[in-house]
Amino acid sequence: MASVSASVGPTAPVALRDRLEGAWRLLSSLPLLVQDAVLYAGSCGFALLNAGLAESPDYRDWGQMAAVAYGAATIVCLVGARRTGRRRPPATAAVTRLRRGVLFVLVLGVVVVPLGAELAWRAEATPGAHAQPEVAVIERAGDRAAAARSPYLTSPSSVGDSPQSDHHDVDSTAFFPYLPGMVLFGLPSAYVASAALGDARLALVLFTLGVAGGALLLGPGALRWRSRVVQVLVVLPFGALPMVTGGDDLPVLALCLLGLVLAARRRPVAAGLVLGVAGTLKFTAWPILLLLVFAVRDGEGRRAIGRYTLAAAVVALPVILLGVLTSPEGFLVNVVRFPLGLASVRSPAASPLLGQVLTTIFPSHRRLITGLLAAVGALLVLALLYRRPPRSVAGVAGVTAFALLLATLLAPATRFGYLIYPANLAAWAVALSVGAAQSGSFCSKSVRASVVSPAERSPFSAGVSEGPAGVSTTATSQ
Repeated sequence: MASVSASVGPTAPVALRDRLEGAWRLLSSLPLLVQDAVLYAGSCGFALLNAGLAESPDYRDWGQMAAVAYGAATIVCLVGARRTGRRRPPATAAVTRLRRGVLFVLVLGVVVVPLGAELAWRAEATPGAHAQPEVAVIERAGDRAAAARSPYLTSPSSVGDSPQSDHHDVDSTAFFPYLPGMVLFGLPSAYVASAALGDARLALVLFTLGVAGGALLLGPGALRWRSRVVQVLVVLPFGALPMVTGGDDLPVLALCLLGLVLAARRRPVAAGLVLGVAGTLKFTAWPILLLLVFAVRDGEGRRAIGRYTLAAAVVALPVILLGVLTSPEGFLVNVVRFPLGLASVRSPAASPLLGQVLTTIFPSHRRLITGLLAAVGALLVLALLYRRPPRSVAGVAGVTAFALLLATLLAPATRFGYLIYPANLAAWAVALSVGAAQSGSFCSKSVRASVVSPAERSPFSAGVSEGPAGVSTTATSQ
């Protein structure tokens, strides 16, 4: 009897997915202000941990300031939930205004004020580190480009130090492990006289907010999910801490969000151009860039792989080729070997995740382990794409979230901060699927009658039950 039950019962992955779906539905059933309070309370705890335990002074500074803002937001949301919950009918407009107000105040409290303080302290050379190493690394690459030299050193000798001041000798011999487009964010340091205004973080943050704002204006009509996207990208520690201390991943994420929104609006050429720009900044944009070929369509619902691919290639390939030609050896050392942990100097990225642990235990087999982990990760993603290829933009976001989560776990040089990618992509998968169900503007006339499955609204099942046109053939329950 046990064997019969086992044969007809759910498999382990399906059972795990069902449990995750159940937890998702439970959280989603809570009032919006209660959901916000839970997120802000967790963020407050994270900020307090940084304030007390972080090794880097800039992390501690951010934690001290952000903990106050998150704590106040938690209390406001709980009080607001209690008061609005008593009203009949429910005070939807009041909840919306309160959530917007809390978001605005949090942007000031966890991003604007801490960032302004760190910029000023660095400009004044106040003792202590006031940015992560990538800030000065990007600025030095901008200095070299402004002097008509390659941003890639052929023999870099350091991994970068957290800068205390804006002195141009800081990290002048460090690796530059980015694609050539990232150089643009370092150019203000070379041309702007003001130390604070020339800080690479200012360019990174302004670019991110501008691009993300455009994506949200074009994106799903559901205010609830717009708020969630803003929370994950900007307000929660996933986004706020990098914005204040480093932020090199944020422009990539903002461009990916805009590219996904344009693809959902059936604008393949515009989506290709935007994601091509993202592909000139970091390799972390390439999973989205490549996987979107499964779902990209034009305004009439026809597949538009060729137009999308050509638009992306027109932007990405010349920029990357230019970077390679300035110093082929330097590009290989900085962009390929160093991030994989195969250079003479090890990457500082280190967290107790699987890839890092294995290469630490068996350092003499580092190259072999790196190759095997890369093969395992690629096979898992290819198997998923073969069995359940994503047919919608939301599905692509969900699958990419899984792929980048896997890459973060298996990479030999990795850190917890890279989880910003799967976290944002999971939020976008839900936001895009809900937006597609609620807004006919996301679909062409030939497919507007279709709706997105409830399963795809969860990041755990994005893209699972989709029809050939990229949308589910199952009616939604809401």
